[in-house]
Amino acid sequence: MTSEHLMFVTRLVENRPVAKDCHSLFFAGDIRSSPGQFIMIWLPGVDEIPMSISHVGNGRFGVTVKVAGEATEALCSLRKGARVRIRGPYGRPFEIKGRNPALVAGGIGAAPLLLLACSMRDLGIHGTTILGARTANELALVDEFESLGFEVLLSTDDGSKGYCGTASDCFRNELASGRGFDSVYTCGPEAMIRSICDISLKRGLWGQAALERLMKCGIGICGACAIDDKLVCRDGPVFDFTQLQSLSEFGKCRRDASGRAEAII
Repeated sequence: MTSEHLMFVTRLVENRPVAKDCHSLFFAGDIRSSPGQFIMIWLPGVDEIPMSISHVGNGRFGVTVKVAGEATEALCSLRKGARVRIRGPYGRPFEIKGRNPALVAGGIGAAPLLLLACSMRDLGIHGTTILGARTANELALVDEFESLGFEVLLSTDDGSKGYCGTASDCFRNELASGRGFDSVYTCGPEAMIRSICDISLKRGLWGQAALERLMKCGIGICGACAIDDKLVCRDGPVFDFTQLQSLSEFGKCRRDASGRAEAII
């Protein structure tokens, strides 16, 4: 663990609902983090879970959380002043390339891409963000991407908002219409990431993806987040598309809490 990897207790300063069952949680303190990195949040008596960092600045940092189980429900239920323990940040971050990037998010995958968009804005880069969700009230962080000067395209599986279809379908259609993207970044369900990766590489586009896998330790010891011979917490969570294409488990299977492989649907 380097001097940049911290362990500290902090308090919640804001709990902001941003979509159905989805909250942005802001904690007091400064943290040195690059887009794509994650922290481990310990909730006493509940669990310790990894969370991508979505906000940094003004003396606080934040994560954006979708309720998906006991730990995330407890996290989203925290009230102002609640204390948690933080470890991190950890992991390989995104690398910024190109002047006309496409950021493609499925569901809560928008969280790490928001911090990436902030860094791009600071470099004078304003690209296109495609935000996908199952239905309109699950679209998260739309206003925040727009406030950064990014064009935002929305897609919903049921057609209740924006393009009717998945984020990868919307991305494919934008390319077919002549969009001149020169780099691609994505995060979300692994099947969606696989689709974005395939579409991009067929067109010769460079890109990176932030993978989401079960993590227990966050520092490369337990092996729970393994994908082939890589560990998402240590070798990722950000991987180049070409690297992902070489992994036999990518988009096909992952490990459950017991370490057994299970198919990705």
